[in-house]
Amino acid sequence: MRSARRRLRGAALVELALLLPLLLLLTLGVVDFSRAIQYNTVLVNLSREGANLSARTTEAPESIFRALVDTATPLAMNVDGIMYITRLVGRADGRATVAEQYRPAGGGKTTLPSRIWDDCPAWSAGRCAVPESAPVITLAVALREGETVFAVEAIYDYRVLTRYVFDDDPRLYSVTIL
Repeated sequence: MRSARRRLRGAALVELALLLPLLLLLTLGVVDFSRAIQYNTVLVNLSREGANLSARTTEAPESIFRALVDTATPLAMNVDGIMYITRLVGRADGRATVAEQYRPAGGGKTTLPSRIWDDCPAWSAGRCAVPESAPVITLAVALREGETVFAVEAIYDYRVLTRYVFDDDPRLYSVTIL
């Protein structure tokens, strides 16, 4: 009777040793996916609040960035993320011209490009030197001539916990145009 119990214990230990890596991988995957959802939610809120502040206040873009970064917990926006504020002016053909573009001067991952307009010839103190012949872009919604909108982009390089499963880290992105 005792030898049968010992064999069962040994078999249970072998089964645990075989299944434990799979269970840990599944647990880490669930935790990682939950973190990604949380980070994306924070990013969406950052872009919405940034567009709201840009469109409704007279604050300088740098103070808007500072306020947003202060409320971006748990994201490390100064290390793994970047935000862009782009002022767009409508044209008669429904497209938009880029009037101004800003990004934080004191930090952020500047290698993450803007998806609205990423052809800035030079950055100075967080402000793009937009060329005299203002670039023209097409938005999903047509603008009326002279209509001014602000596009706030929040981009984050998300680091997955399960690096040995995925080759590349996903890039989280949110844009709000107001």
